[in-house]
Amino acid sequence: MRFENKTVVVTGGTSGLGEAVVKAFTAEGAHVFFCGLDAIGGERVENETLPLKGCAIFKRNDVRLADDMRSFIDHVVTKRSTIDIAVNSAGISHPAALFTDHAPEIIEDVWRTNVMGVWHAMQYELAPMINAKAGSIINIASILSKSGAPWMAPYGMSKHAVVGMSKSAALDYSDIGIRINCVSPGPMQTPMFERALADIDGDMSKFAGGLPHSGPADPADVAKTVLYLASDEAANVTGANFIVDGGVSTG
Repeated sequence: MRFENKTVVVTGGTSGLGEAVVKAFTAEGAHVFFCGLDAIGGERVENETLPLKGCAIFKRNDVRLADDMRSFIDHVVTKRSTIDIAVNSAGISHPAALFTDHAPEIIEDVWRTNVMGVWHAMQYELAPMINAKAGSIINIASILSKSGAPWMAPYGMSKHAVVGMSKSAALDYSDIGIRINCVSPGPMQTPMFERALADIDGDMSKFAGGLPHSGPADPADVAKTVLYLASDEAANVTGANFIVDGGVSTG
């Protein structure tokens, strides 16, 4: 119950790692507000958290739109007065292709979602944290943030940007007690992973990043790293990018 009565915001909380994070915080007593575009998925996650110690409330918002993020955060602050923790997990991938074969509209959508979505969210999440002179933000990047991303240049580019943005913001606000970190997972057993496998039709040469020997991770295990970074145990950790990939990117 490390997070009993804490106010937590999660973007992209209707599936995958975002869903696992919502459930993990709720299990430890937090009041979680999460957003996404999938209203059916949001209702499902809400219902599945009902037996847990805390509570989870879904609101349909689009991270690509600054006004949507302002509305979402205003809703949270109206209900709870402040935000203790924010996890920005909303993100999309795209079909595998060589660099010059990616359509401009795909590149733009990945950038608007994965980069500007985090920017918009942080812009409004930070305001109540600055007022309180406290808070923790964890942005979800990828192991493709630390190396090249063959066949996946738009996605890799976006995750490099998330890490750079997070480190810069961490320096801006570390002096007033706000911590900003990244978690960069390897492959996880999520709908995005399943779509990626279907897209490459078994050609693992097109699977950027590789698979650990143990296979894709359980998102619930990766969520434990997110909760650690949000906790008091990580009080001296800011501006970091935690790689959680079963060692696949070590070599």
